[in-house]
Amino acid sequence: MLRKSSLACVYGFLLSLPCLPAIAQSKPVLNIPHTDQSIEIDGEFDEALWQDALDISLDIVNSPYDNSPAPVKTMAKIIENGKFIYVAFDARDPNPELIQAALGDRDTKWFDDLVGLRIDTLNKRRNSYNFFVNALGVQNDEIYDEINQEPNDLWDGIWHSYGKITEKGYQVEIAIPFSILNFEQSSDIKTWPFELMRSFPRDIGLRLSHVPLDRDNNCWVCQYPAGSGFKEAEIGKNITLTPALVLSNEQRRDIYDSQDDWHSNEDYQASLDLRWGITPSSLLNVTINPDFSTVESDAGQLDINETFSLFYDEKRPFFIENSEYFSSPLDLVYTRNIADPDYGAKVTGSQGQHNYGVFISHDNQTNFILSGNLSSRVASIDAQSHSSALRYRYDATDELTVGAISTLRTADDYHNYVFGVDSSYRFSTSDLITAQWLVSETQYPDDLFEQFCSTDCQLNEQVIRSNKKDEFTDNAFNINYIRDTEYWQFTASHESFGENFKADLGFIPKSDYTKDSGSIKRRFYNDDYSGFWQDMAISGHWNIQHNDNGEFIAKEISSKLVFDGPLLSLFDLTYMVAERVGLRSDSTTLAIDDNTERFTEHQFNLYSKFRPTNRTFFSLDATLGDKIDYDNNRLGDYYKVTANATWNITNHIELDIYHTISELDADNARVYLANLTDLRFTYHFDVYSYLKLGMVYSDVDRNPHNNPNGFYTEQEKVLETQLIYAYKLNPQTALYLGYSDSSYQDDYLVDLEREKRTFFAKFSYAWQP
Repeated sequence: MLRKSSLACVYGFLLSLPCLPAIAQSKPVLNIPHTDQSIEIDGEFDEALWQDALDISLDIVNSPYDNSPAPVKTMAKIIENGKFIYVAFDARDPNPELIQAALGDRDTKWFDDLVGLRIDTLNKRRNSYNFFVNALGVQNDEIYDEINQEPNDLWDGIWHSYGKITEKGYQVEIAIPFSILNFEQSSDIKTWPFELMRSFPRDIGLRLSHVPLDRDNNCWVCQYPAGSGFKEAEIGKNITLTPALVLSNEQRRDIYDSQDDWHSNEDYQASLDLRWGITPSSLLNVTINPDFSTVESDAGQLDINETFSLFYDEKRPFFIENSEYFSSPLDLVYTRNIADPDYGAKVTGSQGQHNYGVFISHDNQTNFILSGNLSSRVASIDAQSHSSALRYRYDATDELTVGAISTLRTADDYHNYVFGVDSSYRFSTSDLITAQWLVSETQYPDDLFEQFCSTDCQLNEQVIRSNKKDEFTDNAFNINYIRDTEYWQFTASHESFGENFKADLGFIPKSDYTKDSGSIKRRFYNDDYSGFWQDMAISGHWNIQHNDNGEFIAKEISSKLVFDGPLLSLFDLTYMVAERVGLRSDSTTLAIDDNTERFTEHQFNLYSKFRPTNRTFFSLDATLGDKIDYDNNRLGDYYKVTANATWNITNHIELDIYHTISELDADNARVYLANLTDLRFTYHFDVYSYLKLGMVYSDVDRNPHNNPNGFYTEQEKVLETQLIYAYKLNPQTALYLGYSDSSYQDDYLVDLEREKRTFFAKFSYAWQP
């Protein structure tokens, strides 16, 4: 059974565990008191309401210790009044000066001293709401999908909290409105599994709880006691109207024309979002003329010598809320593909054993990933499109689920339809199997291939795969087995994507390939928790890939050693040997056998992180070895190092910097040297407002004398800056004022030249009648 150890994640005691419904267990029932009173959330416990609350002591350490007595005292209180669940924590600390906490934006302080509540309001042991607050009141929340073992920490509910550090530790008050929770509507007493939890990160990270957890049972949520009560829980009107206004002034110029002046484009957009809880277990979201742009820029990523599309997190509230209702074993709903919609509507809900979700949107652009087995690219159609997704899951028993999913995208002369069925079955507390089968039908515009053409439209993988004159169909299949016990973990999986299978609303960067893989892991525990390490694991992994015709693509074998140590440190060392094919010699065909050369890569990777003080954090991710130079079809000497340093100079000031350097040499000469720096300097006035300066700088130098197959400038530099002030009373009531610009330099420019600058403001207000 999977043990929530600091190996899995040093701070994993803050996150949900990858557990699924298991054999029903008899657990104590805790009666949650009801009151007619309400309180002000101020971190003080002087209201009469708290005298009637249920007192719970968090006196157990269940990670990394095996249900040992807690070294610090934590008292919690819980009560509800039909509109809110109120929770209070008195977290004592003999050394308050060591408390790890700083002001920050929402969902950025998972590693701090935290307290919180995990609760399953549908009582299915499949999804849980997780609410955590650091010692200074910064909120962190998520919804955990137990079936697919994925947290959705991008979800943001509107709830209330306050935290403050005292001479004896810190105090936190939380108020969670029933209106943001999904639960079965009734006037009966309800039983909802829950856990109250505290993280205590010092030299090692301790997870404190009131629940003893069995290492030999990988479903932790299944072990939670039920809270009984909530008879008068109601969502009220549960309507939120959020009007928003976006003002912008974008200026551009031709940086290659010294006489060209700035050209301005002023714009304003008004929008309206509706959130309506039709019942406590079903939700309607509608957005009209939305501004779906992300306010803050994405983190920088190097895409040099990469053959497949990069993944970016979704940040837009309409798509984030209840997105877990659309999850399935394969990532079929990747909403970053929807670029510029002018409306959207979504219904999600649960009724008994039935769970469902459906959304539609109209997009002014049509973007999708054109997948292949050796590379993928983003394709764009200059036409408006409709996108929709439908998901249904039936929870047949505590151990068995079956589901169906469909995604649809349509535009002029284009469509992509996907339909599939899936199932998960847990046949013991240690063994889980999941499977999914899909079929797709696709029609491309006749001229789609032209955007992937080079000189004289020479054939390549993208041109061939996009040059389809007729409708085409194909299948995909995935099956995965995992056996997870206290000391051992075994996995085996098979996935197959047909040559013509496309899932254009999803993130499926590969098609025309099959992959078989397996792994084995052995865990070790330092029972007396003395010495340099607490938990340790060694593991091995193997996979082999072929195309749809059985032609070899890649084979990889790796071994890994992971252990955690003092100063909240983690060390992860991996050695990998891989045999892969390079470029096709004849690009006019998709054949691989006798059309590619095989290369053998040897790579070492080290990832480590630690917190030397309660205000500093460092991490290092380094890879050294061989890597294919995909532009020139040869093996090169490669290294890539990413270092991160975070310094909370005070509770209000934070400096966060990432730097990546990567170099590839081949034939005794440099191919490229790339540097990427991502710096964020933030002043937090309080938990609601901040001023942030962001800078992302990339510098790529290529050797023109050692890139015989590539046509690049010798140097390419990009600098993007952003200054933004934000005041966020809650996730939907917010004010943003900002400025951003972008500068570029290549062989034809002497210096960095600013080519774009934007002034913008965004106002939104969540009105709840």
